[in-house]
Amino acid sequence: MSRESFLRRTFGQPGRTPSHDRSKKQERELAKRVGGEVTIASGAFSVKGDVRKKRIVRIEAKTTKHKSFSVTTEMIDKIEEAALACDELPIIVVELANDDKRTAKQVAVVPLYVLDTLGYSV
Repeated sequence: MSRESFLRRTFGQPGRTPSHDRSKKQERELAKRVGGEVTIASGAFSVKGDVRKKRIVRIEAKTTKHKSFSVTTEMIDKIEEAALACDELPIIVVELANDDKRTAKQVAVVPLYVLDTLGYSV
C-alpha cells in the first residue's frame, strides 16, 4: 500500500477504512427502511445488533469492499441470541461493493425459521 493510499483511507482517524464509514450510513439506511432505530455504539453496550425495530427485527449490518463475505456461526449466534431474547427476528444484512466502490449487492441472511414465521414454509 502506498503512503498516499494509506493516508486517504484513514479519514483522519487511525484504523478507519471506507467500509467503516460506509457501515454507519448502511445502518442509518436500514433503520429508515424498517422503521427502526440505529443501536448506539453498534451493540457495544447491553443492546446487541446494529439496527432494531422493537418486538419485530434485530439486524446485524455488515459491509465490505470485497466481492465475498463469510458469515460465521459466531455472528449468527450473537444476533440470534439477542433477537430471540426480545421476541425479535434475527437478520444479518451484508453489503458487497463492486469494483467502482458503489454498492453492487445487498443480501439478507436469516435462519430458516424466520421464513416459517413469515408464513413461507420451506
